[in-house]
Amino acid sequence: MATRLVHTFIPDEAVEKIDALLEALPHAKAFRHNLPGPTTQYHILIPAEEVSSVLDPLQATFGSYEDFRAVVLAVETVVPKPEEPEKETPAAEIPAKKKGGSISREELLDDLTDVAKLDRVHLWMVALSTIVATIGLSTDNVAVLIGAMVIAPLLGPNMALALASTLGDTKLALFSLRTSFAGVTLAFCMAGLAGWLFDLNLESAEILSRTDLNLEDLLLALAAGTAGALAFTTGVPASLVGVMVAVALLPPLVVCALMATSGNWALAQGAGMLLAGNLVCVNLAGIATFLSRGVAPRTWWQKRKSRKLAVGMLLGWLLLLAALIILVLINEVDLPI
Repeated sequence: MATRLVHTFIPDEAVEKIDALLEALPHAKAFRHNLPGPTTQYHILIPAEEVSSVLDPLQATFGSYEDFRAVVLAVETVVPKPEEPEKETPAAEIPAKKKGGSISREELLDDLTDVAKLDRVHLWMVALSTIVATIGLSTDNVAVLIGAMVIAPLLGPNMALALASTLGDTKLALFSLRTSFAGVTLAFCMAGLAGWLFDLNLESAEILSRTDLNLEDLLLALAAGTAGALAFTTGVPASLVGVMVAVALLPPLVVCALMATSGNWALAQGAGMLLAGNLVCVNLAGIATFLSRGVAPRTWWQKRKSRKLAVGMLLGWLLLLAALIILVLINEVDLPI
């Protein structure tokens, strides 16, 4: 079970308020450390999925104090291992756990903001993964293609966009859209340039398999989006699901650029539809997963605002998904659009 260590600095004049707070957390282990100066430090060991049950009341109670701080650190191991309380607690006294067992929204927000940052490292990752994916696709080399999937540069911005929609964070949404647009544009241009400069095999099985949108592709993207969101909310390293997310996003983007450069607009359009369908499904699944895991702002008025935005975004993605499904069904029965 993942554990977090919360270092909190409480002003001395408000120390008595923290005792009742800690008593309401049966799974937390708190250690007091008296400091020289106007604050007292508490070290609180708590399961990762219950961090919000500490941070929310701490911020609500002590947020107005200038000297208040709370720092959350990941814990590799604890010796001896924390044990469950021996005495039984009446059901009415057991505090409700955070829905879905998600890590705190602050930790989740920091993680996704970092991986969605538009900087030189991100652009280099996009460029390198595009080169690797182009080589793997044109040579039918699955092992090389997996290398591009492991890098997964498009995972962060899309998960950050889903989180922004869930929390109603317009600043993060614009931040994520900018990073995602820059990554998609760079990958498209690099793949197109490679197709123009080099004599690539555009009839490989890996390329041709990504020039068409099927219902199975939409299911894959839904699974990828769900896996990506689950990885972040549970604290699992994103690289473990990077393969799933990358296979749903980067390869069709590269294929679309290669086909457009070669003048094969029909196949480029098919790859573009596949990319669009995958983006819709990844974001739709991400928002739905964040909501099901109980990810929400702290205050009630922020929750009200974010819920409206999240529901609106869900409906928008659902409408786009429905339109794509209709197009897929029309193509399967060879009816004119």
